[in-house]
Amino acid sequence: MSATTASTGPAATIDQDLDELSSLLWETIRGLKQASPPPQELRDAAERSSLGPRHMPALLAVAAAGPLSVSELARRLGLGLSTTSAIVGQLSRAGLLERAEDETDRRRTIVRLHDDYGEAIGAWVVQALAPLRGTLERLSPDARAKFMEGWRLLHEEAMRTASADEARGDC
Repeated sequence: MSATTASTGPAATIDQDLDELSSLLWETIRGLKQASPPPQELRDAAERSSLGPRHMPALLAVAAAGPLSVSELARRLGLGLSTTSAIVGQLSRAGLLERAEDETDRRRTIVRLHDDYGEAIGAWVVQALAPLRGTLERLSPDARAKFMEGWRLLHEEAMRTASADEARGDC
């Protein structure tokens, strides 16, 4: 379904918009994944080290933001510190990430891309984020602000649901 056939408007009901949004969301996520597969050298390293799809968001986050503490990476990924530490450890053993003690605070671990893969992963990030960048560039500043407000609200609702499920032990 294209954006030009959107049902949103004065006559659209919440249920109509929900139906269209859920369809667009799944199609968009699938399209984003298919549009930017990891480079071959990264897929080879992942295969050698038995890495899976759950590891790729961490690589993308570190590549996009630059060196991060493990706790900052956990926050960006929406994961717990222990889960993020395990992912970082696996990526480090695969040779994709490097861990180092923070020189100003020895309790913190800083994570960065390994030099051998930095260029390939950096190019992949540009490719992976291109549809998001293109979307934001096409929007007027006012439309972009409303778009971002909508995504923040969606994020809040998703996190509220996830927190409630976790509290019930449904995760």
